Amino acid sequence: MKKQLLVALMLTITLSLLNVNCSGNNNDDNSIQQNNSTTTQYFHPPTWIQGTWGVTNGTTSSKLYKFTADDFILMPDTSNQSMTGAIKAHPYGGSVDEISNTSTLYIFDVKYNNSGVTQHFEFKKISATQIQLKDNSNNTWTDLVKM
Repeated sequence: MKKQLLVALMLTITLSLLNVNCSGNNNDDNSIQQNNSTTTQYFHPPTWIQGTWGVTNGTTSSKLYKFTADDFILMPDTSNQSMTGAIKAHPYGGSVDEISNTSTLYIFDVKYNNSGVTQHFEFKKISATQIQLKDNSNNTWTDLVKM
């Protein structure tokens, strides 16, 4: 039962991460230049969210996200995916719109240039050791603990 709950939670989180907004603009204009500047800081996570966050059921733990002072890292398995690295690796670059960066909310959109792809993330602080991630597909919140 616990394994099924963990699998269901991972599926919910994966679906949330795959929630992609596609625009109707099929602009194939290749005049947009790739932004590979090594000095660009895309993320500015508040200090309360910096660290590694995941789920635990008492016997099994899964690290899912890591926030540093200047990056957001997905940790779904043994391979980590820096979102800054993903933006820089995209053929036309991208940007991050931090919509809310407060003492209790961190909301941002990762946009990939010339693709129409946007990933939306919402995190809410519950305590120093617990946050919640909003699943945009069904408007529910998933509890995450500091690892």
